Amino acid sequence: MNYLLIHNCARPFVLAGLLFATLPAAAAAADNLIQNSSFEMRSGPRRDYPAEPWGYDDLDTLSRSPWAHWGYSGFFAGDYEIKLGPGRTGAMCARLICRQRGRGGICTDTLRVKPGTKLHFRGFFKAVGAKGPCFVNLEGDPGDGWATINLPAAPDYDWTEVAGEITVKPPRAKREIGADGKISIYLFIYTKAYGELWIDDVTLTPIDSAKP
Repeated sequence: MNYLLIHNCARPFVLAGLLFATLPAAAAAADNLIQNSSFEMRSGPRRDYPAEPWGYDDLDTLSRSPWAHWGYSGFFAGDYEIKLGPGRTGAMCARLICRQRGRGGICTDTLRVKPGTKLHFRGFFKAVGAKGPCFVNLEGDPGDGWATINLPAAPDYDWTEVAGEITVKPPRAKREIGADGKISIYLFIYTKAYGELWIDDVTLTPIDSAKP
């Protein structure tokens, strides 16, 4: 990762090598790899709990996500509730609520990219009493956690943009590059915190290598 940019309505400042700034947010790029990045589309009719947990089950059983084009929502250990919330700009956002601390999260559908591709991540996050680490984790063919972007450490903050650049690593172990020259990656957003993490307007876009 080449840089991490975090900004909200506060004035710019620098802390621990990270740049915090007030910059205008650009519209979601047309080449965004993440579909339904603002969580506006539901994943369709659901069955009542516990037949369909929707974030109440352990991730080992892959609970279906409430949002179209997001692979699942759920948790490892602890107890988290994955809910809809009022969006930063649109009608909806993802809202992760901790009831017992462990690791809760949401995950995109499979994203297909070529190894060596440089990607720009951007997302907007809001914390309400979130005492503990929250982060973006890239997983898939290059391994689990081949890139990580940490969210602000403060337990409370309003909608804040977090951005960073990553380079897709080659596949690990016996995983192979497909006939299309691409591999599978997944973008997870995790919380290990008490309290709530709100998520909206998430993008992952290839960086034009022709740019200086």
